[in-house]
Amino acid sequence: MKKMKTMLIFLLLGMTWLLLFFLTGNKTPWGMFDGEKAEGETIVSLGNVAGRNYDRMGFDGGEILYSPVNRGWIVGTIKGEMYHFSIEGYERWSRTIGIGEIRSLALSKDNRIVYFGESSPSGTLYALEVATGDILWKFDGVDVVGVENEIRAYPIPIHVETDKEGNVYAIFYRSTVSKNHSRAYISRIISFDERGNERWRYPLNENMDSWINWGSVSFATGRFAFASANYDKSGPEERKYNKNIYVLDKDKGTLISAKDIPAAPLFEITTIRNGPNYSEDGKYLSAMTSDGRGILFDENGSILWQRVLSKPHKVAGGWYNAAGRDAYIVPEGVVFTTINTFNRANWQIPAPIIHPSSNSVYLFDMEGAYKFKYTAGAEVEGITFSSSGIAAIAIGRNVRNHDYGAHGAAVISLVNGKELNRYHTKGPIQAISISDDGKYAAGIEVPAVTPDGDLIGSYDLHIWNRENDND
Repeated sequence: MKKMKTMLIFLLLGMTWLLLFFLTGNKTPWGMFDGEKAEGETIVSLGNVAGRNYDRMGFDGGEILYSPVNRGWIVGTIKGEMYHFSIEGYERWSRTIGIGEIRSLALSKDNRIVYFGESSPSGTLYALEVATGDILWKFDGVDVVGVENEIRAYPIPIHVETDKEGNVYAIFYRSTVSKNHSRAYISRIISFDERGNERWRYPLNENMDSWINWGSVSFATGRFAFASANYDKSGPEERKYNKNIYVLDKDKGTLISAKDIPAAPLFEITTIRNGPNYSEDGKYLSAMTSDGRGILFDENGSILWQRVLSKPHKVAGGWYNAAGRDAYIVPEGVVFTTINTFNRANWQIPAPIIHPSSNSVYLFDMEGAYKFKYTAGAEVEGITFSSSGIAAIAIGRNVRNHDYGAHGAAVISLVNGKELNRYHTKGPIQAISISDDGKYAAGIEVPAVTPDGDLIGSYDLHIWNRENDND
Protein backbone atom coordinates (compact mmCIF):
# COMPACT_ATOMS: atom_id res chain seq x y z
CA MET A 1 0.00 0.00 0.00
CA LYS A 2 2.84 2.39 0.91
CA LYS A 3 4.64 1.62 -2.37
CA MET A 4 1.44 2.24 -4.32
CA LYS A 5 0.99 5.67 -2.69
CA THR A 6 4.59 6.56 -3.53
CA MET A 7 4.10 5.48 -7.13
CA LEU A 8 0.90 7.53 -7.37
CA ILE A 9 2.71 10.62 -6.04
CA PHE A 10 5.48 10.28 -8.62
CA LEU A 11 2.90 9.62 -11.36
CA LEU A 12 1.01 12.80 -10.41
CA LEU A 13 4.25 14.80 -10.34
CA GLY A 14 5.17 13.46 -13.76
CA MET A 15 1.75 14.28 -15.20
CA THR A 16 1.95 17.78 -13.69
CA TRP A 17 5.35 18.35 -15.30
CA LEU A 18 4.05 17.13 -18.67
CA LEU A 19 1.04 19.45 -18.43
CA LEU A 20 3.16 22.48 -17.47
CA PHE A 21 5.72 21.65 -20.16
CA PHE A 22 2.92 21.45 -22.73
CA LEU A 23 1.49 24.80 -21.58
CA THR A 24 4.75 26.75 -21.17
CA GLY A 25 7.29 25.01 -23.40
CA ASN A 26 9.78 25.13 -20.48
CA LYS A 27 11.77 22.10 -19.35
CA THR A 28 11.73 23.72 -15.89
CA PRO A 29 8.18 25.08 -15.91
CA TRP A 30 8.24 25.78 -12.17
CA GLY A 31 10.56 28.66 -13.06
CA MET A 32 7.52 30.59 -14.26
CA PHE A 33 6.53 31.05 -10.63
CA ASP A 34 9.91 32.42 -9.53
CA GLY A 35 9.09 36.05 -10.17
CA GLU A 36 7.23 38.33 -7.79
CA LYS A 37 4.94 40.17 -10.20
CA ALA A 38 3.89 43.75 -9.57
CA GLU A 39 2.10 46.07 -11.99
CA GLY A 40 4.29 46.15 -15.08
CA GLU A 41 7.20 44.46 -13.28
CA THR A 42 8.56 40.97 -12.74
CA ILE A 43 11.21 40.22 -10.12
CA VAL A 44 13.23 37.01 -10.38
CA SER A 45 15.66 36.01 -7.63
CA LEU A 46 19.21 35.28 -8.77
CA GLY A 47 20.08 33.65 -5.45
CA ASN A 48 21.83 34.82 -2.32
CA VAL A 49 25.02 36.86 -2.42
CA ALA A 50 26.78 38.87 0.25
CA GLY A 51 26.02 42.58 0.32
CA ARG A 52 28.77 44.77 -1.12
CA ASN A 53 30.31 47.73 0.71
CA TYR A 54 28.27 50.67 -0.56
CA ASP A 55 31.28 52.96 -0.92
CA ARG A 56 33.72 50.54 -2.56
CA MET A 57 35.04 51.38 -6.02
CA GLY A 58 34.45 48.03 -7.73
CA PHE A 59 30.80 46.99 -7.53
CA ASP A 60 30.12 44.40 -10.21
CA GLY A 61 26.73 42.76 -10.36
CA GLY A 62 26.76 40.56 -13.43
CA GLU A 63 25.87 41.03 -17.08
CA ILE A 64 22.65 41.06 -19.10
CA LEU A 65 21.81 41.16 -22.82
CA TYR A 66 18.58 41.04 -24.77
CA SER A 67 18.41 38.46 -27.56
CA PRO A 68 15.99 39.70 -30.25
CA VAL A 69 15.78 36.42 -32.19
CA ASN A 70 14.95 34.44 -29.05
CA ARG A 71 12.92 37.24 -27.43
CA GLY A 72 14.65 36.74 -24.11
CA TRP A 73 17.29 37.84 -21.63
CA ILE A 74 20.74 36.27 -21.29
CA VAL A 75 22.02 36.81 -17.74
CA GLY A 76 25.46 36.10 -16.29
CA THR A 77 25.85 36.37 -12.52
CA ILE A 78 28.63 37.10 -10.07
CA LYS A 79 28.29 33.47 -8.94
CA GLY A 80 29.37 32.02 -12.29
CA GLU A 81 25.84 31.12 -13.37
CA MET A 82 24.21 31.66 -16.76
CA TYR A 83 20.47 32.03 -17.30
CA HIS A 84 18.20 32.35 -20.30
CA PHE A 85 14.83 33.93 -19.47
CA SER A 86 11.91 34.64 -21.75
CA ILE A 87 11.06 38.29 -22.21
CA GLU A 88 8.40 37.96 -19.47
CA GLY A 89 10.82 36.28 -17.04
CA TYR A 90 10.18 32.55 -17.44
CA GLU A 91 13.35 30.51 -17.05
CA ARG A 92 14.30 28.64 -20.22
CA TRP A 93 17.54 27.19 -18.88
CA SER A 94 20.21 27.79 -16.27
CA ARG A 95 23.78 26.57 -16.02
CA THR A 96 26.37 26.72 -13.26
CA ILE A 97 29.46 26.84 -15.43
CA GLY A 98 32.14 29.17 -14.18
CA ILE A 99 33.86 29.39 -10.82
CA GLY A 100 34.10 33.17 -10.65
CA GLU A 101 32.26 36.38 -11.46
CA ILE A 102 31.01 36.75 -15.01
CA ARG A 103 32.51 40.02 -16.26
CA SER A 104 31.72 40.10 -19.99
CA LEU A 105 28.89 39.00 -22.24
CA ALA A 106 28.33 39.14 -26.00
CA LEU A 107 26.01 37.57 -28.56
CA SER A 108 26.88 36.42 -32.05
CA LYS A 109 25.21 38.56 -34.69
CA ASP A 110 22.78 35.74 -35.52
CA ASN A 111 21.98 35.30 -31.78
CA ARG A 112 22.85 31.58 -31.86
CA ILE A 113 25.90 31.77 -29.58
CA VAL A 114 26.54 33.66 -26.35
CA TYR A 115 30.12 34.35 -25.25
CA PHE A 116 31.07 35.20 -21.69
CA GLY A 117 34.21 35.65 -19.64
CA GLU A 118 34.79 34.91 -15.96
CA SER A 119 37.19 36.37 -13.41
CA SER A 120 38.90 33.31 -11.94
CA PRO A 121 42.32 31.64 -11.68
CA SER A 122 41.71 30.23 -15.17
CA GLY A 123 40.07 33.35 -16.65
CA THR A 124 38.00 31.27 -19.05
CA LEU A 125 36.14 32.53 -22.12
CA TYR A 126 33.10 30.33 -22.89
CA ALA A 127 30.92 29.90 -25.98
CA LEU A 128 27.40 28.58 -25.27
CA GLU A 129 24.54 27.67 -27.56
CA VAL A 130 21.72 30.12 -26.80
CA ALA A 131 18.93 27.62 -27.47
CA THR A 132 20.19 24.97 -25.04
CA GLY A 133 22.93 26.45 -22.85
CA ASP A 134 25.35 23.74 -23.99
CA ILE A 135 29.06 24.59 -24.04
CA LEU A 136 30.43 24.76 -27.60
CA TRP A 137 34.03 25.65 -26.73
CA LYS A 138 36.16 27.45 -24.18
CA PHE A 139 39.56 29.11 -23.91
CA ASP A 140 41.61 29.73 -20.75
CA GLY A 141 43.01 33.25 -20.44
CA VAL A 142 45.57 32.08 -17.88
CA ASP A 143 47.52 30.54 -20.77
CA VAL A 144 47.90 34.03 -22.24
CA VAL A 145 48.26 36.59 -19.44
CA GLY A 146 49.08 34.26 -16.54
CA VAL A 147 47.91 34.47 -12.93
CA GLU A 148 49.29 35.52 -9.53
CA ASN A 149 47.10 33.70 -7.02
CA GLU A 150 48.99 35.08 -4.02
CA ILE A 151 47.73 38.60 -4.77
CA ARG A 152 44.44 37.48 -6.38
CA ALA A 153 45.59 38.85 -9.73
CA TYR A 154 43.26 36.71 -11.82
CA PRO A 155 43.03 36.76 -15.62
CA ILE A 156 39.76 38.17 -16.97
CA PRO A 157 38.23 38.10 -20.45
CA ILE A 158 37.03 41.63 -19.70
CA HIS A 159 35.37 42.46 -23.03
CA VAL A 160 34.07 40.47 -26.00
CA GLU A 161 32.97 41.66 -29.44
CA THR A 162 31.57 39.76 -32.44
CA ASP A 163 31.21 40.54 -36.14
CA LYS A 164 28.84 39.55 -38.97
CA GLU A 165 31.13 36.72 -40.10
CA GLY A 166 30.87 35.03 -36.70
CA ASN A 167 34.34 36.04 -35.54
CA VAL A 168 35.04 36.79 -31.88
CA TYR A 169 37.38 39.43 -30.40
CA ALA A 170 38.29 38.94 -26.74
CA ILE A 171 40.35 41.20 -24.49
CA PHE A 172 42.20 39.39 -21.69
CA TYR A 173 43.85 41.29 -18.86
CA ARG A 174 44.96 41.08 -15.25
CA SER A 175 46.66 43.27 -12.69
CA THR A 176 50.15 42.76 -11.32
CA VAL A 177 52.77 44.61 -9.27
CA SER A 178 55.51 46.58 -11.01
CA LYS A 179 59.18 46.70 -10.06
CA ASN A 180 58.58 49.84 -8.00
CA HIS A 181 55.75 48.04 -6.15
CA SER A 182 52.92 49.99 -7.77
CA ARG A 183 49.92 48.49 -9.56
CA ALA A 184 50.47 47.54 -13.20
CA TYR A 185 48.59 45.61 -15.87
CA ILE A 186 49.05 42.92 -18.51
CA SER A 187 46.73 42.64 -21.55
CA ARG A 188 46.33 40.70 -24.79
CA ILE A 189 43.71 40.63 -27.56
CA ILE A 190 42.81 37.38 -29.31
CA SER A 191 40.43 36.82 -32.22
CA PHE A 192 38.68 33.47 -32.77
CA ASP A 193 36.32 32.11 -35.37
CA GLU A 194 32.92 30.88 -34.15
CA ARG A 195 34.31 27.36 -33.62
CA GLY A 196 37.00 28.61 -31.26
CA ASN A 197 39.92 28.42 -33.67
CA GLU A 198 42.40 31.21 -33.05
CA ARG A 199 42.74 33.73 -35.90
CA TRP A 200 45.31 36.16 -34.48
CA ARG A 201 46.79 37.73 -31.36
CA TYR A 202 47.78 41.29 -30.68
CA PRO A 203 50.56 41.72 -29.94
CA LEU A 204 51.78 38.63 -31.76
CA ASN A 205 54.71 37.67 -29.52
CA GLU A 206 54.17 39.42 -26.18
CA ASN A 207 51.62 40.84 -23.78
CA MET A 208 50.91 44.56 -23.52
CA ASP A 209 52.14 46.36 -20.41
CA SER A 210 48.90 48.31 -20.28
CA TRP A 211 45.32 47.98 -19.02
CA ILE A 212 43.00 47.33 -21.96
CA ASN A 213 39.36 47.30 -20.88
CA TRP A 214 37.29 47.72 -24.04
CA GLY A 215 37.29 47.29 -27.80
CA SER A 216 35.00 47.74 -30.80
CA VAL A 217 34.86 46.08 -34.21
CA SER A 218 33.68 47.58 -37.49
CA PHE A 219 32.68 45.05 -40.12
CA ALA A 220 32.08 47.86 -42.61
CA THR A 221 35.65 49.18 -42.53
CA GLY A 222 37.47 46.03 -41.39
CA ARG A 223 38.85 47.55 -38.19
CA PHE A 224 39.12 46.70 -34.50
CA ALA A 225 39.84 49.60 -32.12
CA PHE A 226 40.75 49.62 -28.43
CA ALA A 227 41.96 52.10 -25.82
CA SER A 228 44.20 52.11 -22.75
CA ALA A 229 42.65 52.49 -19.30
CA ASN A 230 45.69 53.01 -17.07
CA TYR A 231 45.20 55.19 -14.01
CA ASP A 232 48.75 54.93 -12.68
CA LYS A 233 50.75 58.12 -12.26
CA SER A 234 54.05 56.57 -13.36
CA GLY A 235 53.62 58.11 -16.79
CA PRO A 236 53.15 56.57 -20.22
CA GLU A 237 56.85 56.92 -21.04
CA GLU A 238 57.54 53.96 -18.72
CA ARG A 239 55.30 51.63 -20.76
CA LYS A 240 55.94 50.20 -24.22
CA TYR A 241 52.24 50.19 -25.14
CA ASN A 242 51.58 53.75 -24.06
CA LYS A 243 49.24 55.13 -26.73
CA ASN A 244 45.59 55.92 -26.04
CA ILE A 245 43.77 54.72 -29.17
CA TYR A 246 44.87 51.71 -31.23
CA VAL A 247 43.31 50.57 -34.52
CA LEU A 248 43.97 47.10 -35.94
CA ASP A 249 43.05 45.27 -39.13
CA LYS A 250 40.21 43.07 -37.86
CA ASP A 251 41.14 40.13 -40.10
CA LYS A 252 44.93 40.12 -39.63
CA GLY A 253 45.40 41.69 -36.19
CA THR A 254 48.05 44.03 -37.59
CA LEU A 255 48.41 47.62 -36.42
CA ILE A 256 46.90 50.36 -38.60
CA SER A 257 47.40 53.30 -36.24
CA ALA A 258 48.20 54.24 -32.63
CA LYS A 259 47.29 57.71 -31.38
CA ASP A 260 48.03 59.85 -28.33
CA ILE A 261 45.36 61.97 -26.67
CA PRO A 262 47.03 64.81 -24.76
CA ALA A 263 46.25 64.78 -21.04
CA ALA A 264 43.69 67.32 -19.85
CA PRO A 265 44.82 70.21 -17.61
CA LEU A 266 45.45 69.01 -14.01
CA PHE A 267 45.66 65.36 -15.17
CA GLU A 268 48.87 63.39 -15.75
CA ILE A 269 47.41 60.76 -18.05
CA THR A 270 44.48 60.13 -20.40
CA THR A 271 42.30 57.17 -19.40
CA ILE A 272 39.49 55.55 -21.40
CA ARG A 273 37.56 52.73 -19.74
CA ASN A 274 34.34 51.91 -21.63
CA GLY A 275 35.38 52.80 -25.14
CA PRO A 276 36.00 53.38 -27.93
CA ASN A 277 32.90 52.38 -29.92
CA TYR A 278 32.43 52.40 -33.68
CA SER A 279 29.44 53.83 -35.52
CA GLU A 280 27.35 51.41 -37.56
CA ASP A 281 29.04 52.49 -40.79
CA GLY A 282 32.51 52.29 -39.21
CA LYS A 283 33.43 55.85 -40.18
CA TYR A 284 33.53 57.21 -36.62
CA LEU A 285 34.75 56.25 -33.16
CA SER A 286 33.49 57.65 -29.85
CA ALA A 287 35.18 57.67 -26.46
CA MET A 288 34.74 59.30 -23.05
CA THR A 289 37.87 60.02 -21.03
CA SER A 290 37.86 59.68 -17.26
CA ASP A 291 38.89 63.34 -16.97
CA GLY A 292 35.49 64.31 -18.44
CA ARG A 293 36.02 64.83 -22.18
CA GLY A 294 33.67 63.43 -24.80
CA ILE A 295 35.54 62.80 -28.06
CA LEU A 296 34.59 61.85 -31.61
CA PHE A 297 37.31 60.33 -33.82
CA ASP A 298 37.53 59.23 -37.42
CA GLU A 299 37.84 55.51 -38.21
CA ASN A 300 41.60 55.53 -37.54
CA GLY A 301 41.50 57.31 -34.18
CA SER A 302 42.22 60.91 -35.21
CA ILE A 303 40.23 63.46 -33.19
CA LEU A 304 37.44 65.24 -35.08
CA TRP A 305 36.09 67.15 -32.08
CA GLN A 306 35.97 67.02 -28.29
CA ARG A 307 33.74 68.55 -25.64
CA VAL A 308 34.62 69.13 -21.98
CA LEU A 309 31.63 67.80 -20.04
CA SER A 310 33.20 67.87 -16.59
CA LYS A 311 35.55 70.71 -15.73
CA PRO A 312 37.38 70.19 -12.40
CA HIS A 313 36.20 72.35 -9.49
CA LYS A 314 38.58 73.43 -6.73
CA VAL A 315 37.24 73.05 -3.19
CA ALA A 316 39.33 73.41 -0.01
CA GLY A 317 42.55 72.98 -1.94
CA GLY A 318 41.46 69.85 -3.82
CA TRP A 319 40.27 69.40 -7.39
CA TYR A 320 37.08 67.42 -8.04
CA ASN A 321 35.44 66.27 -11.25
CA ALA A 322 32.69 63.97 -12.49
CA ALA A 323 34.44 60.99 -14.01
CA GLY A 324 33.53 60.11 -17.60
CA ARG A 325 32.86 56.56 -18.71
CA ASP A 326 30.58 55.59 -21.64
CA ALA A 327 30.41 56.81 -25.25
CA TYR A 328 28.18 55.41 -27.99
CA ILE A 329 27.20 56.49 -31.49
CA VAL A 330 23.46 56.11 -32.17
CA PRO A 331 21.26 57.38 -35.03
CA GLU A 332 20.45 60.49 -32.98
CA GLY A 333 24.11 61.42 -32.42
CA VAL A 334 26.84 60.70 -29.85
CA VAL A 335 25.94 59.70 -26.29
CA PHE A 336 28.35 60.32 -23.39
CA THR A 337 27.91 59.46 -19.71
CA THR A 338 29.48 60.62 -16.45
CA ILE A 339 29.50 58.92 -13.05
CA ASN A 340 30.18 60.01 -9.46
CA THR A 341 32.35 62.91 -8.25
CA PHE A 342 35.97 62.07 -7.43
CA ASN A 343 39.08 63.76 -6.10
CA ARG A 344 41.46 64.24 -9.02
CA ALA A 345 44.52 63.27 -6.98
CA ASN A 346 43.01 60.31 -5.11
CA TRP A 347 39.55 58.86 -5.78
CA GLN A 348 39.50 57.31 -2.27
CA ILE A 349 39.33 60.73 -0.60
CA PRO A 350 35.67 61.65 0.13
CA ALA A 351 34.40 64.48 -2.05
CA PRO A 352 32.81 67.41 -0.17
CA ILE A 353 30.77 68.34 -3.26
CA ILE A 354 28.66 66.72 -5.95
CA HIS A 355 29.92 67.95 -9.28
CA PRO A 356 27.10 69.47 -11.39
CA SER A 357 28.09 67.28 -14.34
CA SER A 358 28.04 64.01 -12.40
CA ASN A 359 25.78 61.00 -13.00
CA SER A 360 24.48 62.31 -16.30
CA VAL A 361 23.78 61.35 -19.91
CA TYR A 362 24.66 63.81 -22.69
CA LEU A 363 23.76 63.81 -26.38
CA PHE A 364 25.58 65.72 -29.12
CA ASP A 365 24.90 65.59 -32.84
CA MET A 366 27.60 64.31 -35.19
CA GLU A 367 28.95 67.84 -35.70
CA GLY A 368 29.40 68.29 -31.94
CA ALA A 369 26.35 70.48 -31.22
CA TYR A 370 24.85 69.98 -27.75
CA LYS A 371 21.34 68.44 -27.74
CA PHE A 372 20.45 67.56 -24.13
CA LYS A 373 21.58 66.46 -20.67
CA TYR A 374 19.74 63.99 -18.44
CA THR A 375 20.79 63.68 -14.78
CA ALA A 376 20.08 60.37 -13.07
CA GLY A 377 20.66 61.27 -9.40
CA ALA A 378 23.12 58.41 -8.87
CA GLU A 379 25.82 56.65 -10.86
CA VAL A 380 25.03 55.77 -14.46
CA GLU A 381 26.20 52.16 -14.27
CA GLY A 382 25.23 51.34 -17.82
CA ILE A 383 23.21 52.50 -20.80
CA THR A 384 21.61 50.48 -23.59
CA PHE A 385 19.62 51.42 -26.66
CA SER A 386 16.57 50.20 -28.57
CA SER A 387 15.86 50.61 -32.27
CA SER A 388 12.92 52.86 -31.40
CA GLY A 389 14.97 55.88 -30.31
CA ILE A 390 15.01 55.34 -26.56
CA ALA A 391 17.67 54.38 -24.01
CA ALA A 392 17.52 52.47 -20.72
CA ILE A 393 19.83 53.57 -17.90
CA ALA A 394 21.05 51.52 -14.92
CA ILE A 395 21.10 53.79 -11.87
CA GLY A 396 23.40 52.61 -9.10
CA ARG A 397 24.93 54.30 -6.08
CA ASN A 398 25.54 57.93 -5.28
CA VAL A 399 28.58 57.49 -3.05
CA ARG A 400 28.63 61.20 -2.19
CA ASN A 401 25.17 61.82 -0.71
CA HIS A 402 24.04 58.19 -0.14
CA ASP A 403 20.64 58.84 -1.70
CA TYR A 404 19.26 55.30 -1.52
CA GLY A 405 16.03 56.45 -3.12
CA ALA A 406 17.86 57.10 -6.39
CA HIS A 407 18.51 53.41 -7.11
CA GLY A 408 16.73 51.85 -10.07
CA ALA A 409 16.39 52.39 -13.80
CA ALA A 410 15.18 55.04 -16.20
CA VAL A 411 14.04 55.05 -19.80
CA ILE A 412 14.61 58.27 -21.74
CA SER A 413 13.92 59.60 -25.22
CA LEU A 414 16.98 60.15 -27.38
CA VAL A 415 15.17 62.92 -29.22
CA ASN A 416 15.00 65.36 -26.30
CA GLY A 417 16.21 63.55 -23.17
CA LYS A 418 12.71 63.36 -21.68
CA GLU A 419 12.28 60.75 -18.95
CA LEU A 420 9.66 58.27 -20.15
CA ASN A 421 9.80 55.81 -17.25
CA ARG A 422 11.44 55.71 -13.82
CA TYR A 423 11.68 52.49 -11.85
CA HIS A 424 12.82 52.35 -8.22
CA THR A 425 14.62 49.46 -6.50
CA LYS A 426 15.91 49.03 -2.96
CA GLY A 427 19.44 48.17 -4.01
CA PRO A 428 21.46 49.70 -6.86
CA ILE A 429 20.95 48.49 -10.43
CA GLN A 430 24.34 47.51 -11.85
CA ALA A 431 23.52 46.22 -15.35
CA ILE A 432 20.71 46.84 -17.82
CA SER A 433 19.33 45.87 -21.21
CA ILE A 434 16.32 46.79 -23.34
CA SER A 435 14.33 44.95 -26.00
CA ASP A 436 14.83 46.03 -29.59
CA ASP A 437 11.30 47.43 -29.78
CA GLY A 438 11.72 49.28 -26.48
CA LYS A 439 8.69 47.65 -24.86
CA TYR A 440 10.67 45.82 -22.15
CA ALA A 441 13.71 46.69 -20.04
CA ALA A 442 15.57 44.51 -17.55
CA GLY A 443 18.19 45.22 -14.90
CA ILE A 444 20.21 43.43 -12.23
CA GLU A 445 19.86 44.66 -8.64
CA VAL A 446 22.71 44.00 -6.20
CA PRO A 447 22.52 44.07 -2.37
CA ALA A 448 24.66 46.64 -0.60
CA VAL A 449 25.76 47.35 2.97
CA THR A 450 25.44 51.01 3.91
CA PRO A 451 27.99 52.86 6.08
CA ASP A 452 25.51 52.40 8.95
CA GLY A 453 25.69 48.63 8.52
CA ASP A 454 22.22 48.19 7.01
CA LEU A 455 21.67 45.69 4.19
CA ILE A 456 19.59 47.12 1.36
CA GLY A 457 18.38 45.32 -1.73
CA SER A 458 18.80 41.76 -2.96
CA TYR A 459 20.30 39.93 -5.91
CA ASP A 460 17.40 40.06 -8.36
CA LEU A 461 16.57 40.40 -12.02
CA HIS A 462 13.95 43.09 -12.61
CA ILE A 463 11.92 43.03 -15.83
CA TRP A 464 9.79 46.06 -16.62
CA ASN A 465 6.95 45.89 -19.14
CA ARG A 466 6.74 49.51 -20.25
CA GLU A 467 3.34 48.99 -21.89
CA ASN A 468 1.83 48.01 -18.53
CA ASP A 469 3.65 50.72 -16.57
CA ASN A 470 1.15 52.88 -14.73
CA ASP A 471 3.77 54.75 -12.74
